[in-house]
Amino acid sequence: MRYGSGKEKTMNGVEIINGDIVKENEKGTVFEFDNRDSKKFLLIKRKKGTVSGEHYHTGKNPFKNPETLIILEGEVEVYFKNIYTQEAFRKVYTNPVMFKLAPFIYHEIIACTDIVMLDMNGITSDVDDTIKGKIV
Repeated sequence: MRYGSGKEKTMNGVEIINGDIVKENEKGTVFEFDNRDSKKFLLIKRKKGTVSGEHYHTGKNPFKNPETLIILEGEVEVYFKNIYTQEAFRKVYTNPVMFKLAPFIYHEIIACTDIVMLDMNGITSDVDDTIKGKIV
């Protein structure tokens, strides 16, 4: 069973993948996403109105090439911008969705509601690979 339209066309360097519904009943819904193996991942809870990200990665760390983020619950507005081409993308998502971000894609995730998301890397994956600072 498919949720949404599968892969969504956005901009170069960004892949957005809607989850497959693999089970749905009175208890709720189970979504499945394909992903590479990683030893650790982060479960992140953010409060309404907060902004996550505001950085990009250089790709030195193979687990950030691409970076994989999954929105599990809540409504988010995402903003992506390619550092080199200046191509930008902004959209609101309300369903479980996975983002795969290539190196040099600046990203912001704005929590329109309280949200729960996964970062498919451990906390140390950002060391020596993250360029911080807001880019408009």
